[in-house]
Amino acid sequence: MPIGDLFMKTAIIKYYYLIKKLTKFSQSEIQDWQFIQLNKLLNHAYNNTIYYKNLFDKLGITPNDIKTTIDLRKLPILTKQIIRDNYHDLIAKNIHNFPHMQKSTGGSTGIPLTYILDKKSWSYTNANKIVSWEKVGYNYGDKFIALGSTSLFLNKKKSLKHYIFYKLKKKIGLNGINMSNETCEKYVNIIKNEKIEFIYGYASAIYILSHYIIKNKINLKIKACFPTSEVLTENYRSHIIKAFNCDIIDCYGASDSGITAFSFKVNVFEVGYNVILSQEETKENIGKAIITDLFNYAMPFINYEIGDQIEINQNENINESYNGQIINKVLGRNDDVIKLDNGNILTNPGFTILFKDLPVRSYKVEQSSGKSLNCKIVKDVDYTNKSEELIIETLKLQAGENIEVTITYYDAEIYTNSGKNTFFQVN
Repeated sequence: MPIGDLFMKTAIIKYYYLIKKLTKFSQSEIQDWQFIQLNKLLNHAYNNTIYYKNLFDKLGITPNDIKTTIDLRKLPILTKQIIRDNYHDLIAKNIHNFPHMQKSTGGSTGIPLTYILDKKSWSYTNANKIVSWEKVGYNYGDKFIALGSTSLFLNKKKSLKHYIFYKLKKKIGLNGINMSNETCEKYVNIIKNEKIEFIYGYASAIYILSHYIIKNKINLKIKACFPTSEVLTENYRSHIIKAFNCDIIDCYGASDSGITAFSFKVNVFEVGYNVILSQEETKENIGKAIITDLFNYAMPFINYEIGDQIEINQNENINESYNGQIINKVLGRNDDVIKLDNGNILTNPGFTILFKDLPVRSYKVEQSSGKSLNCKIVKDVDYTNKSEELIIETLKLQAGENIEVTITYYDAEIYTNSGKNTFFQVN
């Protein structure tokens, strides 16, 4: 881990030990610690970004008028559209002081967002993942497979840093988008040959693999599965337990907000200490997730609406032993899969990897029939014929032989009949 930090200019080891220390705090001590971090962030944002300087001045307040985390409600919600409209004004003028990376996300709405992520925030979320995984027997450096967006693109090479970093952590990245029977058979052999005991990845991909294992009566010794990116339905959970007879840690996270949350028991997600979480427009304990990342100094996101609906039931959380914040349910992720006539089964989260770096304002991948896919797109200004070629090429690669791929263009955002903006639909 220290070697990886040195090579990547990150601080995972630092935050790993900080989290270990914070787990021993009382709830009030955690709240005090978070407020100290919040005060530092607010003063930094006010003094070093145009957006927050103008915002505070317009409201007639200063960072020191925020005396508790609850006082954050004095500030307006930061939306993705506000970020797009004020991108440069949100970047800290002293950003050179903070190692950072440019990131993009397709998001649960199918509308890509580009932002800058402080490596402190990135390091904390990775450290929190390690600490949480350790609770089910994982040790950093243990081999694990990750069913994600690996091999989504043709001819896309990983950087040397990326290769070395994942080699050090012994992550085996596998494509979690096309989960055909042949793919599942291949992955079962990898698990056996590499003696894999931990599986991380899209909830739908792990579910499809577990369904294949049950159907073929395969016996695998797995210690834990870490489903992520989608809602872990009861059907998914029961299949995974039946197939692997293992622990399950349901993982929720969003790098643009810095949040990580891990569920060791059903409907109790333990939120990382590095964010302050609240809700907007609560109804029966359900509302929009509003998050402040305490460690993103490069491009501060304060009171950021990430686009997910969450449920927080205070009555159910009173007796929990965790000293931080708790989410009971995450309701805002879509878990559809597309089943094609050629046997290929496509899961949805990986397509955000394709569209997040393309000049596309919004999109939706739609199954027209068992032999065809249609991608509905609203172009951005830099969209070209090469963009179209890449989309068709990539979709055909994942869909497989004899699948027709078409693109339909729209001038306005793409919505379902219910009025919900979505990116993946099965007809």
